[in-house]
Amino acid sequence: MEREFLTRLIISAAAAAAFYLVYHFLKLSARRTMLKKGLALSRYIIVKKVISAITALIALLIIVHVWGFEIRNIWVYVTGLITMVAIAFFAVWSLIGNILAGVLLYFTSPFKLDDTVEIHPDGVRGKVIAINTFFTLLRDEEGNYIHIPNSLMFQKYLKVRERAKVPPGAPG
Repeated sequence: MEREFLTRLIISAAAAAAFYLVYHFLKLSARRTMLKKGLALSRYIIVKKVISAITALIALLIIVHVWGFEIRNIWVYVTGLITMVAIAFFAVWSLIGNILAGVLLYFTSPFKLDDTVEIHPDGVRGKVIAINTFFTLLRDEEGNYIHIPNSLMFQKYLKVRERAKVPPGAPG
C-alpha cells in the first residue's frame, strides 16, 4: 500500500514536471514564431494562455488517471460544485447589492435623515427616518413605515421633495 502510494506520487510529480517543461518549450516556440513572423504581442499572449490551459488540463487528466479516479466521477463532482457556487452566489447577490448600495448612499449622500423623498415611477413618498445596511426606512404622510431596499435607490429615479431643516450653527 505504501509502495503504491509512493509510486503514484513519483509518477504524478514526473507528469507535472514533464508538462511544465513542455509548456515552457511550447511557449518559447510561440514566442520565436511571433518574433520571426512579426505577429502582434496580443496574439502571442492568447496563444500562451491556450497552451497553458491545454497543458494544465492534460497534466491534470493524467494525474487523475494515475490516482485511480474516474473522469465521470470527477465531472459529476465539478458540475455539482459549480452548481452549488452558482446557487450560493445568486442567493447572496441581493444582500451584497444592498450592502454596497448602503455604503454608496452613505458616501454620496443623495439625501439625508429627515429629508422628504419620492421614488419614481412608483410614487412612494416619505420622510427618511433611517439609512441602514440593507434598506432605507421612510415614514409616509399617514405615519406608515416603508422599508426600501438600498439597491432600489440606485435603480429608480429619486426626487428629494424637501430638505431637512438644519439649525443655525449645526454642521451641514
